[in-house]
Amino acid sequence: MKTFPKATHEMAELIRNNLDFCREWSRERLLGWVQWFVNNERCYAVAKGGKLVGVTLARYVDNEEDCHTHYLDTKGPLCYIEVTVCSHPSALRAMYRMIWNHLGENSERVAWMRHKYGNRITMVDMTTAKRRLMRN
Repeated sequence: MKTFPKATHEMAELIRNNLDFCREWSRERLLGWVQWFVNNERCYAVAKGGKLVGVTLARYVDNEEDCHTHYLDTKGPLCYIEVTVCSHPSALRAMYRMIWNHLGENSERVAWMRHKYGNRITMVDMTTAKRRLMRN
């Protein structure tokens, strides 16, 4: 059995506790998936009082179809947000700031999947996303 860093375990646990589709995965699969984002510097995490309260996993792809292919990162113009989970109100804003500072400067658009709407992909240009998601 492969071992993973403590941070990977913490992120995987937060994701599993908040996303139904991840509960169906084996622990090993979930840990490996999260570790892929860590290894590729595509994970963003926020802690409050020493406790992990938010995680975002993202990757760059070329088009909407690429969003459906796990582990694909082409460094393309579309920032696909694979997962965002938060258990603290300010965590989401903090993660979005990190994304704008690291991924947003090289992306034209941002996309995410709406699991509760039949896995529909929603895409907006990065400027619109920033204005909507970062408003005071």
